[in-house]
Amino acid sequence: MCLLIAEIIMLIGGLVGLITGKIRLSKNMELQGWRARVAGLILALALPLAFGVGLVLGVLVGAGVLPSSTTGLASLIELLIVLACLVAAVIFAWATKPQQALGQAPPAQM
Repeated sequence: MCLLIAEIIMLIGGLVGLITGKIRLSKNMELQGWRARVAGLILALALPLAFGVGLVLGVLVGAGVLPSSTTGLASLIELLIVLACLVAAVIFAWATKPQQALGQAPPAQM
């Protein structure tokens, strides 16, 4: 249940980032423009990915391809998807951060 709540929060935050072009990932990391939209897309992917993987696992167990003991693995896979999306969004934000020259003030926010 906690993972579902985290996925819904990530979906809402990601959609806000996609629509407005502004997203705050941490106290010191605020993204704007295309960077915010890409990070928002990464965050919003957690819920659809988890749903799709759960659906595929359910179909494979129902068809008899996988044993029914595999369903316990779904929670672990869902946790890994949520963590991967969070880490990917933060790494993307960090990797695309504009570089500041030494001695210059940060650009003014509008």
